[in-house]
Parts: sequence; structure tokens; C-alpha cells
Amino acid sequence: MKVHLLVIADSLHYDSGLNSRQSYIDQFVQQLERGGQEVAVTYYAPMALCTIAEVLQRVPLRRYDLIILQVANRHLRDSRLALRPTAGGKLLEHLMAWKLRIQSFLVTIRPLSEVHAHLSTILETLRFHRARVILMTPFPHREPVSGWLRRKGSAILKSACRHRGFRVFDVQSLIDSREEFFITGDRERLNAISHELIGRRLYDFYRTEPSITTGHLKLDT
Repeated sequence: MKVHLLVIADSLHYDSGLNSRQSYIDQFVQQLERGGQEVAVTYYAPMALCTIAEVLQRVPLRRYDLIILQVANRHLRDSRLALRPTAGGKLLEHLMAWKLRIQSFLVTIRPLSEVHAHLSTILETLRFHRARVILMTPFPHREPVSGWLRRKGSAILKSACRHRGFRVFDVQSLIDSREEFFITGDRERLNAISHELIGRRLYDFYRTEPSITTGHLKLDT
């Protein structure tokens, strides 16, 4: 049996720092192939959040047996913050994160409102295909502001998908912001072990959802 897979994502699904065939999508495809299935993959990446719905409207969605989307990774981060901050920089980041939390009780945080608006359009575009769609929550982030935005964005995605009957694979219930899950010296890109964990559990989710219960994964020692 040949499985036609459509992947809509940004560049984090094939992170620099990974060797060939180490990304979570590669790991997922390898699991399918081990089960005796031939897989044809179509990628649309990197993909800005504001362009996804337009692209989906042009793609022949009925052609695909499975559609995987991971949206808003790049959108839900603070690109102004340093990759390797000083001790004082880290303190400032935590203060900024607390300021953002307080602001969220008073005003709408723009990146989150944009995620909500674009996600509504994306889900409306996919509504007749939702039985073949899996949406993935954003990856965690080690920088406090971006990490908070990713967690809030994940909550928005899960709520919207539950309301509209879409399946959601919650990456942040599996991988957290601890250093061992990330490429050395990088606060955004997950390492090969994390991608393997995500790909393996995504395959389980694909095979058994909605009965699967996902718990927090720990690295093997």
C-alpha cells in the first residue's frame, strides 16, 4: 500500500544540526516503511503562518492519505533575544516573560491573536479533510519569552482543534525546555534524540488515536 503524505511545516522540522533522515518526519516515515508501506512525501516548508491557508487552497488535498501540519513555530518566538545571553541578559529575559504574562491579562498579545486568526482560516480550509489531518503543537523553546508564546500558542491550537474535531499531537507534552532535548548551544532547535522520540510517538498516535494517552517522555540513560 502506498501512503501519500503531505507535510506543511517550517524549517524546524528538518533542523540544521541533524544528519540526513534524522528529523521527526523522517523518523515517522521510516516507521511506516518498516510496517511495509511505501510512502510518497510532499513537503511545503519553510512555511510562514500567513501563507498556509492560501497554499492549502491550491493543493489537491484529496490526493493525500495523511496531512501533517506544524504551524507557528517561527511565528511564536522573540527573534530579538540573543542566542547565547549573558547572565544579565537571562535575567532580563525572565523579566520580559513576566511582563508579557501580566500584559496578557490586560491586552491581547499580537502574535497569539494572529495565530488564532490564521488558524481559524486554516481549519476552515481543511474541514472536509479533517479525518486525514494531524496538527502538531509548536516545539518548546528554552528562551522564556518564546517558550511562553509557544505554550500559549499550543493551548490556542488544541482548543480550536477540539472545537472543530481535528486531531492534535501535543509535542509539548512529550518534550520540554530542558537543555538535553536541544542541540548543544541552541535554545530553539531540538536534537536528534528529541526528533526520534517525536517521530516514534507520532507514529503511535497516527496508528491508535483517539485511544492513545501520551505521557511525558524522558531521555534514555
